[in-house]
Parts: sequence; C-alpha cells; structure tokens
Amino acid sequence: MSDDQIRVERTLAAWGRIEAWLKEHAPRSYRRLPAPAGEDEIRAVELELDLVLPADVRAFYQVHNGTGPAVDFDWSTGDKPLPDPSGYLLPDGDGIAPLSYLGTWYDHLPVDDEYDDPQRRYLPLMVSDPDGFYGSFVDCTPSSEGYGQIGSYAEAAFPEPGGHPSLAAYLTDVADLLYGKPDDIWGMPGILDGCLHWADPQAPPEGWEPVPQPKTP
Repeated sequence: MSDDQIRVERTLAAWGRIEAWLKEHAPRSYRRLPAPAGEDEIRAVELELDLVLPADVRAFYQVHNGTGPAVDFDWSTGDKPLPDPSGYLLPDGDGIAPLSYLGTWYDHLPVDDEYDDPQRRYLPLMVSDPDGFYGSFVDCTPSSEGYGQIGSYAEAAFPEPGGHPSLAAYLTDVADLLYGKPDDIWGMPGILDGCLHWADPQAPPEGWEPVPQPKTP
C-alpha cells in the first residue's frame, strides 16, 4: 500500500469517528456538514493555483466540501445577519473552508520576498474566521520534503511549517481527543448552541456544556 493510500485510509477513518461523534452529540454541526466537492471543483482549484492537493486533503473534500456551509465563511454585509456558524468545529475554533474560498486566502498569505521560493505552494486550509488571516496551511510545494505537512500562519507573520505531518495525522489527533485522549493545549470538547465547541473547562463561554468522553471505538 502506498503512502498516499495509507493517508487516505487514515483520513477517512478519523473523519468517520469525528462525524459519528457529531451525529451523537452536536446535531447542528452534523446537520450543516456540506455535500462532497465534485471532482471538477477540486481540479478547478488545482488548475487555478497551479498545485496538486495531497491525497488526504483531496479525500476529505470528496467527503465534505468543508466543515460547514459556505455561508459560515462569508463576511457579513450588514444588510442581513448571518446565521451563527457551525463550521468552526475544530480545535482553536478552526474550520476547513469550502474549496471556493481557498484561492482568495492563498493570494493573501504573507511571503518573505528575500527568501521565498517561487515554487512554494502553501495553501490555507483551516481558518478561525472569514477573513482568513489566521489558520493552518497545507504544503503543496511539488517534490518538497514537506509536501502534505500542515503548518500555521498569521497576519503579518511568515508561515511556520511542520505543525502536523499530514491532514490525516491532524484529524486522527482530533478524533482521539473527542474520544477521551487528554490534552492541555486544545481544550475540552463540548456543546454550544448545538455545535461542537472546544473550551477551557475552567473558564467556558456562557451556555457551553461539556460532553462526557466515551471510550475510544
């Protein structure tokens, strides 16, 4: 079995565990998960940005086009209030964005003009709000040792590679936390307005309820 096949299997297994948890505990998060992205949508992003999505990222989008509906990642115009988002269900309040948003954030990712490699392809993937100024990227740089790794970025700061070896590894960590693995950094999973929300149990937001963590399936 190839490395790509292993990553795909790990991604699908981890997301299956996450989705089962959402179905049982976070009905609004589960109900608002988007439909899969079409192959034409995936190829359009790859052609537009001149990159190839890692196999595990592609596999996730073939299950859901993001962790919430597109409206969760839209800016409010002030004319009509947007519904409370459900898509930011990952630790640190991050969400995986629909494919159609990736190009805008890709163009705004800070670069170091002196040292930047013109072949570098850091694709913003997970964001904490619609502006996309803070979040995580996947390395899509062709033939690089870091291809497929997850790194972090922030406004006015250069991207930092190497946070997780792959999206598959990241989602596996998230699934493990939902099913009881302790963590002092990402907080504790709970429910807020029917959605998965990670919080410090010692200082949770109003209305947040912890979920008793089940045994790992």
